[in-house]
Amino acid sequence: MEFLLGFSGFIDRLNRRVGQLTLWLVLLSVLLSALTATLRYLLDWGSNAMIEGQWFMFGLIFLLYAPLTLQERGHVRVDVLYNRLPPRGQVLVEILGGLLFLLPVSLLIVVDAWDYFLIAFEQNESSVNPGGLIWWPMKLAIPIGFALLALQGVSEIIKGLAALTGHRPLPAPTTGGY
Repeated sequence: MEFLLGFSGFIDRLNRRVGQLTLWLVLLSVLLSALTATLRYLLDWGSNAMIEGQWFMFGLIFLLYAPLTLQERGHVRVDVLYNRLPPRGQVLVEILGGLLFLLPVSLLIVVDAWDYFLIAFEQNESSVNPGGLIWWPMKLAIPIGFALLALQGVSEIIKGLAALTGHRPLPAPTTGGY
């Protein structure tokens, strides 16, 4: 279990670092949005690349911050039964949810999105808008983001198993909804 917890710690640190770097995209996106609006309304000048850059950063923020959100237990939970379970039951639900839903779906998206990226890369796919951006870098972010999410799912499963086997404390019970 020591090795697995060490691996889990590595994944947690990786996704924490990626998440911290991703936060800078929020600032960059806000600045780019402000610049785009200012240039459009003051100088009557627009740029498709700037608008698409905003879209890309918005997508990157969601793709690359999702693993840290999972790590911090920040995803919305609406399961009425989950909240009534004792901590061990909640951990078991988390493990089963990770194994049965999170990992299969994330890995399926990684595989399909990789092919999607390869096609875009081979064709050097770019925007149909004049002056738009090339699209394959954003399409590469999809399998990367879901691979990081799958890794975080593995980390959460390891931590859950460690809690069930007494190698780490059980998390505080979740009560009420988010």
